[in-house]
Amino acid sequence: MRPSIKRPSVIVPRPTKASLARQSKIRNSILAPSTNTLKPIQNEQIKSENDLTTIGLNKQQVQARRSSTSAKNNIVFKRRRSLHKLAVIVSGSSLDNSTGEGETLKQVIVASLAENVKKMDLVEQPKTKFSISNDNKENRASKRPTISNTLRKKAIIIPVQIIDKYTAEEFTIEIIEQALTDDDLQTDEDDEPIDPTYAMDYVADIMNLLYTLEKKYPIQSTFLTVPSSSSTSFPLTTMATMANGSATRPWKLTTKHRTIVVGWIIQLFYARFHLSQDAMHICIGLLDRFLQQCINASTAGTSFVTQKNLQLIAVAAFLIAAKVEETHHPPVDELVYVTDHTYTSDQVKRMEKKILHELHFELNRPTSLQFLRRYSFISSAGDEQHAIGKFLIDMALLDISCIGLAPSLIAASATYITRHILNPNQPSTFEQCWPEELQKRSPYKTFESLSNGIKILAQFIDKSLTGNNCKECEILIKRYEHEQLSQASLYCVQQQALIHQLASE
Repeated sequence: MRPSIKRPSVIVPRPTKASLARQSKIRNSILAPSTNTLKPIQNEQIKSENDLTTIGLNKQQVQARRSSTSAKNNIVFKRRRSLHKLAVIVSGSSLDNSTGEGETLKQVIVASLAENVKKMDLVEQPKTKFSISNDNKENRASKRPTISNTLRKKAIIIPVQIIDKYTAEEFTIEIIEQALTDDDLQTDEDDEPIDPTYAMDYVADIMNLLYTLEKKYPIQSTFLTVPSSSSTSFPLTTMATMANGSATRPWKLTTKHRTIVVGWIIQLFYARFHLSQDAMHICIGLLDRFLQQCINASTAGTSFVTQKNLQLIAVAAFLIAAKVEETHHPPVDELVYVTDHTYTSDQVKRMEKKILHELHFELNRPTSLQFLRRYSFISSAGDEQHAIGKFLIDMALLDISCIGLAPSLIAASATYITRHILNPNQPSTFEQCWPEELQKRSPYKTFESLSNGIKILAQFIDKSLTGNNCKECEILIKRYEHEQLSQASLYCVQQQALIHQLASE
């Protein structure tokens, strides 16, 4: 067993009358400064009340301030009294103990309590000031009228004419492509599962909508060749004036001007900013629609399209197409730099607004690239066939004769020409160049429905591939010479005889 250790017993003496008297003196000495500190504070309150009355405050306001200050002071001094009482009790008990260890321990406790009292005084003062300042800020903010309240008071009234102008029109969708069956949705011709990103469940509805929209927004190729009915004396022209005010020969928008502008846009998309092909087709479509709208609505000698703002229209259409199709469009300042600071950023933005209002914000006209993707998918086209088809529809943008063709007809003609030149050693028939599946899922069932588009596109390609081609065509020919695009332009040059055959039929 562990031996027990005898510890010395501590004898606690009983308090005498002398010790009790000393304790009472110490208590009075500790509590005396706390009571004395209340007097100058009360005097300050009286002075502050007199100052407030001299300023001109009411008695009710003075009483309200007096009650708020007294309540805050009571909270602070109650905490101080409780801490002082605790210190007195501990100090009194320390006097009763005669041992040295207990006395030093209790002295440490008293010192720590005094430090806590000082810390509370330092912390509580900025808190009260901060809370008062926050209350004043909240009261001031509540008195100020907010933006939401002002907007609620002043309701924005939109005129009925503007609402009627931009409301969507109802139109019936013609069913051209039938919906796919369950067997077609699961596997393709090679019995492989179809990628769900192709949206095969509702692709027929999408294509039927695109066929309807291309009929809703037609573009006539005659707006650059035949004068409008409203302009008889100055058809499609604007009078250019010199600095002294004398008139010179009238400026006329011709097909050559349009070809130069389209070639410049193609160079911006492919060489300068490296944007997508979809955005480029949307841009040129917006340009043609806006020019047609302005020329048809212009009166004699007052056409909006002039030689000065033709490039400005192209830049604004470029900006709209980039916003529609691209994730990040080029900044306006960079477009201004491309024009060699001919225009300002404000002019570009105003022209952008003008185009949107003239077209009624209807920017959903389909492009030939959308139809080409569908026809390539239906015909199980390879990379080479699809690349040649993209080359042909890009070349069609430069031809004024292809403006009047529907985007679906341009894509169908490009698909037909591509399949025709890819089999040079075999006799090509209509069923080979335009398979049965394409006949079912497109509005072009016979060769007669495709013959006009095939002839116009083949004639322009045959003319462009010769040595007398324009500079704008050279940009596209050089682009499609790369291996990434299957050297589509080089193959078309090699098979130029077959293209010439289709052009002469």
